Amino acid sequence: MTFKSNKSLFLPNLLAISVGFTCSAIASDDIHEIVVTSDFRETSILSAAASLTVIPGEKLQQRAALHLENVLNSAPNVNTSSGASRGRFFQIRGIGERSQFKEPLDSSVGLAVDGVDFSNIGLAGGVFDASQVEVLRGPQGTRFGSSAMAGLINIQTAEPTEDFGGSVSGDIGNYNSRTLGIVLSGPLSEQLLGRIAVQKHKGDGYVENDFLGREDTNGFDELLVRAKLRWLASDDMTVDFTVMHLDVDNGYDAFSLDHNRHTRSDEPGHDRQESTAFSVKSTWSGYQAFAVETQLSYENTDLEYGLDWDWSDWATVGVRGFENNARDRDAASFDLRLLSHPGQQFLGADWVTGLYIYDRSVDLAYSEDADYYGAWTDGFESTFDTRRYAVYGQMDWMLSDSLNLSLGSRLERFENEYGDSYGVVGDNADNLWGGKLALEYKVSDDSMLYVSVSRGYKTGGINTDAMGKALVGGDPALISLLTSHFIYQSETTINYELGLKGLYLDGQLMFNATAFYMDRLDMQAKVALEISTANWTSYRDNIDGGENYGIEVEASWQLTDDFVIFASVGLLESELGDLTIIDVDTSLPVNQSGRDQAHAPSYQYNVGATYTFLEGFALTFQVDGKDEFYFSNSHDQRSDAIELFHLNFSYTVRDLKVSLWGRNLTDEDYQVRGFYWANNPNNGWINESYTQLGEPRVFGISAAYNF
Repeated sequence: MTFKSNKSLFLPNLLAISVGFTCSAIASDDIHEIVVTSDFRETSILSAAASLTVIPGEKLQQRAALHLENVLNSAPNVNTSSGASRGRFFQIRGIGERSQFKEPLDSSVGLAVDGVDFSNIGLAGGVFDASQVEVLRGPQGTRFGSSAMAGLINIQTAEPTEDFGGSVSGDIGNYNSRTLGIVLSGPLSEQLLGRIAVQKHKGDGYVENDFLGREDTNGFDELLVRAKLRWLASDDMTVDFTVMHLDVDNGYDAFSLDHNRHTRSDEPGHDRQESTAFSVKSTWSGYQAFAVETQLSYENTDLEYGLDWDWSDWATVGVRGFENNARDRDAASFDLRLLSHPGQQFLGADWVTGLYIYDRSVDLAYSEDADYYGAWTDGFESTFDTRRYAVYGQMDWMLSDSLNLSLGSRLERFENEYGDSYGVVGDNADNLWGGKLALEYKVSDDSMLYVSVSRGYKTGGINTDAMGKALVGGDPALISLLTSHFIYQSETTINYELGLKGLYLDGQLMFNATAFYMDRLDMQAKVALEISTANWTSYRDNIDGGENYGIEVEASWQLTDDFVIFASVGLLESELGDLTIIDVDTSLPVNQSGRDQAHAPSYQYNVGATYTFLEGFALTFQVDGKDEFYFSNSHDQRSDAIELFHLNFSYTVRDLKVSLWGRNLTDEDYQVRGFYWANNPNNGWINESYTQLGEPRVFGISAAYNF
């Protein structure tokens, strides 16, 4: 099912369709307690003039979620892409990266964990001991700049507590899945609070390798450790220390020439990430006029992504190929901001101003070992350095008791430098700006309307891989073409929103709705290029525009003290600009202008209910739905539409909670990544679609003891 209509009629029609749709998983009784932490100042979800979803820790537990991929289907107009051990590439409103191989990558969707920027490395999206996950849709140009042109996913983990406590939790499921988690929290002294959370997860995964006789070649092996200290230095000074360590050693054996969950890879791949990060955040409120906040962060990550690209064994196909991408990433950032105290206004406005510095270096060691009508090896090394400097500010005026005006802006300079052992060397830099203008009208104490326009941006880059292949091949025409496209420019989005949010029916119904239109300027898009016969690569180019528009609605309705229903819906139309591709079947140019953008389903929804009964029993049932979507802008292969059912049945007695849970109860096959090319010599090298299947039916039992 797709939604196609004249643009002038699209948004009004969708708004009319969606107004009666109850949405979201946050109970109305608790809505005033939901605080959004991603903005400059913490604010109630009902007071934020933005389209956002808050997924509380309770819902993460209901899904038995280990990673963001297990819950993001419940957020309107949010999608994921796999091609890895997990769905670690994110798209918001149809915008976002879908994969990474040898090319340097800057993400359109930001990922932050306790204020540390993990954008581009989505395996860091573990949600153990998370108090909530915040999904901000649309450009976050003032607050986050080039890290969040399409939006931001923020994982906020639980803070240290003043009283001693903790929990021990365990989980056993099918596919040999087992998980153990431990949390300890409490005071270490009168001025020092601490918290530590450790989780270990292992599982065989959902693929059987018939050639090796193994069931764990696409398995999971994940360790997550977080530690926090809060130093109450004085009445005016608080310092928060956070240390995180992530060690993921997952298998990657997901694609099959037979288009199922049975593979014959003789060299199964891997998807590894080892990250260590720390941050120091301080808040000083001793000045009369303003508070001073600083955050210093550092992150080191070793990534290793390897794959058996023939997806089979030598005896079956007579071809062997394995490639490995090993990256060493170091990133450091410093954020300093001043925030006005209540009553200390400038030009009649509450204000924020600050500066931001970010430095990142990524070293890649690429290797390939193959026997493809002759044995050969390949490899190279590269270094990609990025620096960003920004100043920002925001002013908020209370024009009347019911009318507020907010104006924010950010000026940012980025500088990229690249060099590799092929001899490809390049750099690019630019001055960028973003911001937001929002007008809020308070309809009542519990509801508000807002209209806003915001500007986001994404840095430009360098087409390193395609240029390297052209130089090795030596074709003067290709070298000339890629020289003229060696640098691609920054992309800008202009986002217009009209929103309504509030509590109704004496606070029993929570309802949020946002209509949006996004204009993409100098849209970055991949263009496929045939280096030699059946040897394809791609490069990024800027095309004339692109459009993304639609609506997001969320609500929950507390029908009785024991029964709440919730749902969310996202409707999306997207259009490519003037993009010309080379058809893989005909090698002829095809213009894709007006076609839907990749990984941009026309609709998504989440509908469910929670019923509590007797003493301590609770039942939650949910349905996720999603329309079909194109896998790529360079071909027209699509996923299937999906409808997935999930269940959680729990019993709580005193400090013990036991849950039976299941996801994808009807065991639907659905696609999370897809390619279109010739990869099977046994069928004559015919181009066909190859897809990675998402999580099948999984179920298990969880137990948690709190003390």
